[in-house]
Amino acid sequence: MKTIITTLLVLFLYQTSYAQYDANSVSTSSVSLQNELYSTIKMSRKGDHVKVKYFAAKEYNGTSVYERLNSWKRGKKIIAISSGTYMTECDPDIAIPVGICIDNGKVVNNNLDEKLDGLAIVYATGGMVASNLKNGDLTVSSGNGKRTLDVRNSFQRQEFIKWAQENSATVFQTHLFYYGNKLTIGSNSSPNKRERRFLAVGKDDSGDVKHYLVNLSGANTLYNATLKVSKYLQEYEDVENLIFLINLDTGCQDVFQTYKPTGAVDARKGFSGKAPITQATNLIVYYYE
Repeated sequence: MKTIITTLLVLFLYQTSYAQYDANSVSTSSVSLQNELYSTIKMSRKGDHVKVKYFAAKEYNGTSVYERLNSWKRGKKIIAISSGTYMTECDPDIAIPVGICIDNGKVVNNNLDEKLDGLAIVYATGGMVASNLKNGDLTVSSGNGKRTLDVRNSFQRQEFIKWAQENSATVFQTHLFYYGNKLTIGSNSSPNKRERRFLAVGKDDSGDVKHYLVNLSGANTLYNATLKVSKYLQEYEDVENLIFLINLDTGCQDVFQTYKPTGAVDARKGFSGKAPITQATNLIVYYYE
């Protein structure tokens, strides 16, 4: 009996010491389809254990995104880190985010980019939503109730920026390829081919909200990659309602790190990027609480 109790205690201590996240909330998979590898991190938002943090740019005092990450992540249970949206330059010393950008309530760029329809909002609480700027119907909540804003309107954009400042929200623009279960990218998009990475949010048949980071290994245009990944999510990940699908940059700032439940870096093909994390110009981080 004493041996059994000791064994269970050792197992308990091993799990509590090394398990960074619950396997019921986070899982990874690699699926090969027609000689292309779909490397996927699936994260359930049930219970609000999986959270999002975004580092939009270096700070005004010169603190780099990498330094900000290292300072923030102490004691955090990291699931994955990826480069986020587009920057004006590859050089992190001079790069600024393309489009409207607010970092934890601090305005980094207040100029809207008309070519990027996706507006992503990361809340201070760790939640994340995306809006289609073409619809002009972003809803925000405050002490005065809910407001519907068209961020393309200069007056309402200032109202939105004020809301983001008051709520310590983080905001960035990017390409929006799926929204409300509908394709929003045209076949006349950029013809450039490269490895692609996407962030998708969808619901399964039980209604649970799940976030997906999908790395597609082959050289694809944005349009073809979107078609492939949306089909993959619907057929292989059983996504019933694809709420949104946005692009994550795999150009000059192709940063991607995935962590195993033990906290060790996942070195499998498809779960790492080509650029060193020290050169990151912005980062999206998933972590577990």
